[in-house]
Amino acid sequence: MKRLWKPALIILALLLAVLSGIVIGDKRGLSELLRDWLKPAPKFGPTSPNDPALKAGLPTPDPEAQFPNCPLNALLKPGLTPQEQTGIIGQMLIDYWTTTRTLPNGTWEEVCAQLAGKNREKLAMVPAGHPALGKDSFISSKDQPGIRLHVIGSSTCVFQLIYDGPDDKPYTDDDLIRNFPPEAEVSR
Repeated sequence: MKRLWKPALIILALLLAVLSGIVIGDKRGLSELLRDWLKPAPKFGPTSPNDPALKAGLPTPDPEAQFPNCPLNALLKPGLTPQEQTGIIGQMLIDYWTTTRTLPNGTWEEVCAQLAGKNREKLAMVPAGHPALGKDSFISSKDQPGIRLHVIGSSTCVFQLIYDGPDDKPYTDDDLIRNFPPEAEVSR
C-alpha cells in the first residue's frame, strides 16, 4: 500500500496543476468550469434559410456584383429617377455610336443582339441576357416602367429614349421623352 501513495500523490498533484492552469487561463472559477463541462449540449432543431436571425448580419447584396462589368449595371441600382435611368442608357448608346458609327436598330431582339456584340465592330456593350434588357425595352427592375429606344438617325446618332409613364404602357401621353442630343427637335 505504501507503494501506491507516492504515484497517487504525483497524479493528484499533476491533475491539480492542470486544473489550476485551466482555471487561470479561462479566468473563471472552478465551479463555473465544472458547471459548463457537465451541462448538456444545447439541442438545435432544423433552421429555416429564411430565418430573420440568420439574415440579420448579412450585407445587402450589390445588384451589379453578379454581372460582368458593363454600362447597364448602373441601371440596376434602386431609386434612380427616370432622368438618371435614361441618362445611363443614353450615354451607353452614345459610347456605342462613337465606336461603331451607327446605332443599334431593327427589332428589339436585333437591338439586343447588336448591343451584345453582333455588329461589324464585334463590340459587346452588354452581355446577352442582361437583366436590364427586358422583353421589349430597357428595364431597371421587373416592377419599373420600360425605356424604349427610338432611333431617328442611326448614322448621325440622333435618338429618343421613351420612358413609359405611370400607366406603364408604351407610347401614351404620360411618357417621358428624352432626345439625344438634347437640342434635337424631334416630333412625336
